[in-house]
Amino acid sequence: MKLSQTAKFVWIFLLVEVYIHTSEQNIVNIGVILGHETDDNDLYKNIFKDAVNIVNRNSTFLSGQHQMLLIDHVLYANYVYPALQAVCNTMVQTQRVSSLILPEDICPMCGDVAAMASHATSPVFSLDPGSLKSGSVAFKMHPSPEDMSEFFLDMLVYFNWRNFMIIYDTDQIYANLEDVISAGNIYKWNITLRKYDNNFDRIVEFIKIEEIRNIFLYTSTEKTTRRIMEMGLDEGVVSDQHHWIVGNLDVYLDRSFMEELEVNRAYMTRFKMNYTTQWQYSYPSSPDRRLIDWPLRERLSFDAVLTIAHGMRRYRERVREEGRIEDINILPGDTMMNSCPINSDTPTRALWNDDLTYYNFEGLTGNVAFNPNGDRVNYTIMIYSGQGETFDTVRGEWSQNPLHWESRYNIEWRNEGRLNVTKYVLGLERRLKVVSILQAPFLMYRDKVDRYRGNARFRGYIMDLLEEIARVVKGINFEYEVELVADGKYGRRDEYSNEWDGLIGELVRRKADIAAGPVSITSERDAAVDFSYPFMHSGLQILIKHPNHVLDDPFAFMYPFGIEVWFLNAICFLMVSALLWVINSFNPYEWKASVERHETFGENIDNFSFKNSLWFSASTLVFQSYDASPRSTAGRVIAGFWWVFVVIMVFLYLTNLTFWLTASKRLATIRSAEDLLDQYEIKYGVVDEGSVYYFLKNSSNPDFQQMYSTVENTIPKPTVANVSEGVKKVRESNGDFAFIDETGILRYQADQAEPCDLYVTGGFISRNSYGLAVQKDSPLRDQLSFAIETLRDTRSLEHLERQWWQWDSKCGNLTTWEKQGIYSLTSVDLMGVYILLIIGCIAAGVVFLIECICTGKDIDQSRERAPARRDASRGPTSTTAVGGGNPIQPPPGQTNHQQWI
Repeated sequence: MKLSQTAKFVWIFLLVEVYIHTSEQNIVNIGVILGHETDDNDLYKNIFKDAVNIVNRNSTFLSGQHQMLLIDHVLYANYVYPALQAVCNTMVQTQRVSSLILPEDICPMCGDVAAMASHATSPVFSLDPGSLKSGSVAFKMHPSPEDMSEFFLDMLVYFNWRNFMIIYDTDQIYANLEDVISAGNIYKWNITLRKYDNNFDRIVEFIKIEEIRNIFLYTSTEKTTRRIMEMGLDEGVVSDQHHWIVGNLDVYLDRSFMEELEVNRAYMTRFKMNYTTQWQYSYPSSPDRRLIDWPLRERLSFDAVLTIAHGMRRYRERVREEGRIEDINILPGDTMMNSCPINSDTPTRALWNDDLTYYNFEGLTGNVAFNPNGDRVNYTIMIYSGQGETFDTVRGEWSQNPLHWESRYNIEWRNEGRLNVTKYVLGLERRLKVVSILQAPFLMYRDKVDRYRGNARFRGYIMDLLEEIARVVKGINFEYEVELVADGKYGRRDEYSNEWDGLIGELVRRKADIAAGPVSITSERDAAVDFSYPFMHSGLQILIKHPNHVLDDPFAFMYPFGIEVWFLNAICFLMVSALLWVINSFNPYEWKASVERHETFGENIDNFSFKNSLWFSASTLVFQSYDASPRSTAGRVIAGFWWVFVVIMVFLYLTNLTFWLTASKRLATIRSAEDLLDQYEIKYGVVDEGSVYYFLKNSSNPDFQQMYSTVENTIPKPTVANVSEGVKKVRESNGDFAFIDETGILRYQADQAEPCDLYVTGGFISRNSYGLAVQKDSPLRDQLSFAIETLRDTRSLEHLERQWWQWDSKCGNLTTWEKQGIYSLTSVDLMGVYILLIIGCIAAGVVFLIECICTGKDIDQSRERAPARRDASRGPTSTTAVGGGNPIQPPPGQTNHQQWI
C-alpha cells in the first residue's frame, strides 16, 4: 500500500523530531559568562572549547552517547542585580546549563559574584581569589582567601620582615589581607599600606623617601601586578636594594622581562601552583601557544571544565552502582542546575554537587580537589626566590594538606606547619645562595669583570674557601651562587625597629642561605643567626703610615726648646760674648793690656776681640776646645757661669730631642687600648657606623667606651665611609691619623697596596673570630662546621691564609734594616740635621769666596813688604814682634831664651 504524500511528510517530521529530541537528551550544557577581560579576543572562549573537546574525545567522562556543549554569554555589568539576572534567567532558566563558570570581571564593582550566585543555584565555579569570609559555597578553582591569608602569613614570618609596605589595588584585596594586617600587632610588624590607583609615582616617591626595602605586592589581576612590576623596574625600586614578594600566583613573566630583572639583579619572591608537566602536554589543543605562557586564570579555566567532567563521571558511576537507572539514561536531564528561588525559599543543591568533590586529578594547576564547602584542597604552592642567575630558584613549597602530600609522594613532610624549606635549605634541589661583601682580600672583582658571569666574576679568599668546602662537605650537594649584599654592610640590628641590615639581615629575612665574609661572631649576631666553626681568628689592630714614610718637619730638632727659649739663648750668647770683649778691652789683666805692656806676643791682642769672643762662646757651647781663655778674674767668672749655663741647656735639649725625633714611631709601639688612650698626638678613626664603630659603642669595657667617646666627640669627626677611604686618609695624613679595623683587612692593605707606606701595629685592641653565618636553626651549620674543621685539620685553611696574605705580598719582604727603621732613626728623621750641615757648608763656601776676592790685594802688598821688614828686624839682641813695630823686651828676670821657651 502506497503512502500518500501527506503521510510521508508526517512520518519524516516525526522521525526528525525523535532525532532532535534524542540529540538534545544527549547534550550536556556547560555555561560560562565572560566579562571585560575574559571576552578579549575570544582567548578564554577558545580555552573552554579546547577543554570541552578533550572531554568529548574521552568516553570515560560522559560515555560515548553524550556530548558536552559550551554555552557562553558576555556581560559587562556594574551592579549585582544584572549579574545575578544573567545567571538565573539567561543561563540557568533559559539555557538549562548543568554548571556555570563565573569570572569576577563580569562585574568588577560587585566583588565575589560567584559567591553570591552559589547561594542561589549550584554548581557554580569561581576562577578568581574571591572574598575573605564571604561564606561562598562555589567551587573555587583558585585557592581560597582563607588559605591564601595563612600562606602569606607563613611567608612573612619565614622571611622575618619587620618593616614593609603592602601595595594593593581594590577594596576586596584589602579585605582579603585583613588577617595579614591584623597579625602585625602580634608579630610587631611596621606595615605601610598603599593603594595603587593608576598613580605609581607617589608610591615610588614614598618608597625612596622612607627607604623601604621590603614590599609585598598583591592585586586583583595579574595584568595589574605585571604593570606595577614593570614601572617599579623603570623607577629603580625593583632592584637589588629591595625585596619584592608578589602575592599573585603564577604571574606570567616573559623571557625578555625576566632577563631584564636578572640583569638589574632584582630580588623577588614569586609563587606558582605545583603541577606535573607530563600530564599537561596531552591536555591543551591550541598549537600556537605554549602552556608555560598561560597565566593562572587561563589554566584555572581549563581545569574548571575538567573538574565538571570528572564530577559527571563520578555521578554516572554512583548512579550505576546504585542500580537506579540504565547508563543510557544517566545525564543530562538530572544534572541541570536548579532554578534560582524567587522568594526566601532555601535553594536546593544539584543532585551531583557532591560528586564534584570525589576525584583528585592532575590538571594544569596541579592537583585539583575540593572539600564539601567547595574550597580547593590538596594543592601545593612552589616558592621561587632569588636574584640574578638564581632568580628562578625554588626556595621551598607550601602544602595545603601535608598529609596528602606525604601519601602522594611517599616522603616525610619535614616541617610541623604547611611550609617546607628543609631540603631546599640543604641545597638538595637547588643552588644555595651565598651573600658576601666586597672587601679585599676576602672578595674582589676580577679584572675586566664584564667578561664574566656568575661566580666567575669574583676572586678572593672567600671564593677559594667555598671551593674547598664544596670539596670536603658531606651529605649535601654544595652548589652555590655568590651575590653581593645590596647595602654593603656586615649587619647591625636597629635599636628602634629591631630589624637587621647587611649580611645578617639577608639571613634573617631568608633572602640568602649563607653569609660568607669577614663577619665577626658576636653574641648579638649569634642570637639572630647561627655561625659555623670559625674559619679564621682575627682582631682589631691599628693601621698607620709607615714611620719611614712620615715626613716630619726637617727642623724638628729645634722643637725641644720653645721659640722664646731660643731667642733668650741667642741673647745670652751675644751678651756673654760682648761682655768678654768688653772685659778684654778694658781689664788691665786681660790679653790686650798684657800685649800693650809687652808681656806677651802681639798676636794675643785679638784673643778676645768681639769676633773671637763669639768663637769662644760658640766652641764652649758644643763642648769643644778653645784657643785662649780669659786671663782676668772677671773674665774667668763670666766664662765659668757661661759653662754652667751651657751644660744645663745642652742636657735639657738632648733630653727632649729624642721625643721629637721619634714622634712618628711611637704609635708603632702601641699594643692595647690603654696605649692608644695614653697618647694625644695622633687622631684615630673607624668606618662610620661599621662593625668596629658599633663594637666600641656597645662595649661595656671602659677603655672602649672612652675610645668611642673620643671618636664621636672629635671635631671634625674622624670616621670614614669605608675601608678604602680610611686607608687613603692614613696615607694623606702624614702620620697624624690612625685607622682601626679588622686585622685581615689591614694586613692586606699594608702588604699588598703599593706604595708600601703602611704599617699595622703589633698589638691587638681586641680579638675576634670569623665564621660562616646561616639562618637560625639551619641544618647547614653542622655541615659547614664539619667541612671547616676538616680543612683546619688538613692545614688547608693555613694554606689559604698564606696564599692571600704572604705569598703574593708586595710589601712584606722587607730587609732587616727596613724592619728596624720602624724603631731606629733614619735619614728621614734626621733630614733637618743634614740640611743644617748643608747650609753651613754653603755659608762657608760663600765666605771663602768673599775672603779670597776681597782680601787678595792686601795679601799681595804684604808679600811685597815682607823682605824689607825682615831686613829691618835683623839684629843680634832683639826680636821683632810679628807684623813689625818696636822690639819686644823680655819681662824682668827673664832672658830672651826663656821667653821663647
